[in-house]
Amino acid sequence: MKPSLRQVLADSHIAAVAIAVLLLWSLDGAFRGLWGPVYGVVEYLFTAIAILDIPYFSSALARFALVETCSYLYMAVVTFSASWLLSRWVFGVGPIRSLARRYKDFSGRKHG
Repeated sequence: MKPSLRQVLADSHIAAVAIAVLLLWSLDGAFRGLWGPVYGVVEYLFTAIAILDIPYFSSALARFALVETCSYLYMAVVTFSASWLLSRWVFGVGPIRSLARRYKDFSGRKHG
């Protein structure tokens, strides 16, 4: 009898690598999405302190930055959801726990 796709993925490292890559992509998206607003706020505050007044703020540029931020955060949510769904389907647990189990299994093996 042939094993199912789920069983093949669980027995190989393919699912664990895919989950790890998806988690890295979600972290990248979250970092890129939050970097712009945090940098903008810090820059605004430093400029306000430096000139001792309220600095100029362009609303047109803010709209573009908002669209960029939302797209990165959307990508982060989608890739994290994909890693969670894949992990739950293959291993029956969340992505962090499944990677921790796979690491424990991998580090316990003797090669050679």
